[in-house]
Amino acid sequence: MVGTPALSQEQTVAGEDEPQVTAVEEIVITGSRIRLADYVQSNPVVSVTSEQIEYSGVTNVTDFMSDYPALVGSFNNQESADTGGQVSVGLNLLNLRGLGTNRTLVLIDGRRHVASDPGSAAIDTNTIPVALIERVEVLTGGASAIYGADGVSGVVNFVMKDDFEGIDLRAQTGWSDEGGGDRHFVSGLIGENFLDGRLNLTFGFEWAEDEALSPNDRSYTRIGQRETLAANPDDLADDPNVPDYILQRNVRYPDTSLGGSVYTDLDFNDELYGFDYQGDGQLWESGQLTNDFTVIGGSGSLLDVFQDEILPAQDRMAFNTSGRYDFAPRHSFFFEGKFVRIETGFNAQPTYDFGYGEAGEYVYTGLWTGIDNPFMPDAIREDALTNPTGLGNPGNAALLGVDPGVFVQRDNLDFGFTGRDITRDTFRTVVGLEGDIGDSGMRYEVSYVWGKTETESTYLNNRLNDRFLAAIDVVDGPNGPVCRSDLDPSSYLDNPNVDSRVGARTFTPGAASGCVPLNIFGNGSPSQEALDWIHVDSLQTAEIEQRVFSAFVTGDSAAWFNLPGGPLSFAVGMEQRFESSESRVSDLEALGQSVRDELDPENDPALAYDVSWSGAGVDSSGAFDVSEVFVEFNAPLLSDLPFIQELNLDAAYRYSDYSTAGSTDTWKLGARWRLNDWIMFRATEARSVRAPNISELFLPRTQTFALLDDPCDTDNQNLGTDNRQANCSAELSSLGFDPNNFDNTSSSSIEGIVGGNPDLEAEEADTFTAGFVFTPQFAPGFSLALDYYDIDLTNAIQFFQAQTVVDQCYDLPQPNQFCDLIGRNETNGFINYFEQSAVNVASYQTSGYDMTIRYNLNPLDFGIEQDIGRFNFALAATKLEELVFVELDTPDEQLGFPGAPEWVATFDALWQWRDFAVNYGFTYYDETYRIDPQTLAAEPDYVEDQFRMYSAREQHDIQARWNVNDSFTLYGGVNNFTNQEPDRGSAVYPIGALGRFFYVGGSMSLGAVGDALFWR
Repeated sequence: MVGTPALSQEQTVAGEDEPQVTAVEEIVITGSRIRLADYVQSNPVVSVTSEQIEYSGVTNVTDFMSDYPALVGSFNNQESADTGGQVSVGLNLLNLRGLGTNRTLVLIDGRRHVASDPGSAAIDTNTIPVALIERVEVLTGGASAIYGADGVSGVVNFVMKDDFEGIDLRAQTGWSDEGGGDRHFVSGLIGENFLDGRLNLTFGFEWAEDEALSPNDRSYTRIGQRETLAANPDDLADDPNVPDYILQRNVRYPDTSLGGSVYTDLDFNDELYGFDYQGDGQLWESGQLTNDFTVIGGSGSLLDVFQDEILPAQDRMAFNTSGRYDFAPRHSFFFEGKFVRIETGFNAQPTYDFGYGEAGEYVYTGLWTGIDNPFMPDAIREDALTNPTGLGNPGNAALLGVDPGVFVQRDNLDFGFTGRDITRDTFRTVVGLEGDIGDSGMRYEVSYVWGKTETESTYLNNRLNDRFLAAIDVVDGPNGPVCRSDLDPSSYLDNPNVDSRVGARTFTPGAASGCVPLNIFGNGSPSQEALDWIHVDSLQTAEIEQRVFSAFVTGDSAAWFNLPGGPLSFAVGMEQRFESSESRVSDLEALGQSVRDELDPENDPALAYDVSWSGAGVDSSGAFDVSEVFVEFNAPLLSDLPFIQELNLDAAYRYSDYSTAGSTDTWKLGARWRLNDWIMFRATEARSVRAPNISELFLPRTQTFALLDDPCDTDNQNLGTDNRQANCSAELSSLGFDPNNFDNTSSSSIEGIVGGNPDLEAEEADTFTAGFVFTPQFAPGFSLALDYYDIDLTNAIQFFQAQTVVDQCYDLPQPNQFCDLIGRNETNGFINYFEQSAVNVASYQTSGYDMTIRYNLNPLDFGIEQDIGRFNFALAATKLEELVFVELDTPDEQLGFPGAPEWVATFDALWQWRDFAVNYGFTYYDETYRIDPQTLAAEPDYVEDQFRMYSAREQHDIQARWNVNDSFTLYGGVNNFTNQEPDRGSAVYPIGALGRFFYVGGSMSLGAVGDALFWR
């Protein structure tokens, strides 16, 4: 991470041999509202300065901060480029200590900021203009007592520039060595003082464009080239000497293809995964069979087809204004205003058609289309008509309850990609008063914050299934192919693909329907006119609003009394906060839900596919308010004694009354003991809370989808608890299936229901920190800080993952609550339904060590006569001891998995000489598990040893700068200049696919605006 010399610890100020400012104004350090010059806290605060963000070459603050050890699991553009993310696409959310983005409190100048993700409190850091950042401060523990809920893992506070005078301009462009993902950035900041300095006005503008990075931009993610960890075709007998899974190309689905997989006769199961023809009439090639519902080679679709973009495209534009007016001596009015527009989106997977049905002894799959379909290749029609068991034979077709025809399964790459286009508009204003209360030494601040985020999310190529089913039922008409329902409207409800209860909802069958015949035989066969008729772009909208009124007084006891170490400092105040979120589904989703409500108020899973043509959803909304009071103090107990240069005690308490979760109280107690100029010890104990957010409370029961591994599949029965095999055996036997030979071959998403819980309680976290700061006088400019942290989060709110619901049903003794939340299809025994809801059933435990070393070295101080420059060295590292997620008393150790490496470190070396500077940065994560150790314990031959772990991340960055004169600076650099790539089989880990990235830029900084206007 280039520029980590900015990872400075405010607690190292005392004792460092650096120039000191003689007239120090009162300042605020994150984690305290008490104003104290050079205030040092009992818990660690680590700062990142604006200069070092610029040294990094990044134009997205999360890209920089997510390399900081405590924030390594943050949600950036790489994580948000996911079909399942829906409106989360393009969001950048900080995740402190790996406890979740909802548990990281992000502040602007110590004040709340409106959220960006509907229903949550998570703030998109893209809405924070890089050019306005003065510094970023990261605090672990004790935050809720100072700032309220959501900070159970800590606080990230962005301190912004104010009272700015002059003009700052910056422009930068960057490109990747292998193409794709180019980035461009322009920012401007102008400020001026008026009325003899009593009034300051500052205006800022920022524009950034990040181009998309698609799978085709990298050789190892390109279709046909990507390696996948898939079942070994040479291990069908599960030989313990042969690895179960290997990395291989040409891995395919056995049952769907780009041009269609066609059954022409009744012998559906004459050969496992055996089809008869490809959609273009060529014979079907089955490929080499494996044990995990994949094949190597053959006619099926490559798994590579179903890839999202690696990085989404994003355009960001921000306008800011701020001002301060001293309307009376020692009294000021201040304001801030901001508008940020972010446009983002991505291309995602194509649609697919895959399904099961049963008639008598026959199990069939796919879409039916009639034998009279003129698009059907002659070879397919002839086989269906002449084969003794062919489906063109009326008798054979009648066994399945259909007219003569064939069944087709298809991956619809030629229909175009689905995707999202998202626009987010963020508005925020802050107004307030601050000043001194007479000559008492106390100060006051009163402020009001209003913020709103408006989101428009367009779902691209949303397929209307009622139209699609009409368009593929084609016959010859007077002037060529025509939709059957145009000639005979009643035939639409007789179509075996159509559930007559649903019927046609977005068109009226008949000659005026507009139906355009769609050819599903062969890749690339559909006409654009047909695709236009079955697709529509649908719009979702959301609005989040926040209002915060706060007031507090801070001061000290100097006018009344002093403790042995000095006056008691304190802050006392109140806060009133209101949060609301409203999401409105598209007209199609509303129509889908109305169909569900009309036909299926009990959410019958059998109807899922038939109404999913428009997606089923309802509008959702929720709001809450909270009233709070808080107090904080810092007591200097002793000072200037032998072995006690300073001994301070600090504490805070906050009482909150939520309209939803009821009352909570939080507290913090800390101590700081400076033994001498060399060493200081510190420790804190704190109780924090997080009240449930709006989605967790008010999310209505809506449709969702998940890919599930069936725990009762024969290959999975030995991967759970001792209960799993017996529970699976009992259920499968009751449905008429052999538990010893049960293969769930479904590769499609399962439809389920997800919803909130208005009875949720607040989460609680107990945090302990302890450490020391070492600033030896024999090495001026050197500082070392080492801190231990321990966070125990209980009563955690958890939406059960769909896979967890399914696994717990069979892993726990029966009967249990989870089996009521899933369903199985009686036809084939496959899971076909699940429910998810939020409950207070989880906990987290995490602990580790943070270390920061800084050394500012000037060789001239050591008697070297020739000026060879100054050197700054910085090391920030975290040793993660544990990160355990416990759901229903089932511990899940996440230490050592991606997102939670045991060791994370960043090292930087900055050399400054005259008008030149060179900064080198190195980021390191150690190896992490590719395969769960529990899986390896159960299956030692699961993979070869070399593929059990992801390799370490070792990223090298470098930047060079030249100050042309006092006003202009030119710079350029390369990030990841060794071009480390993701590990084989991955596109994102341990490093992203952007690869070696070059950038060049320049900045201009001028003095007073008046001087700048006449600059020559």
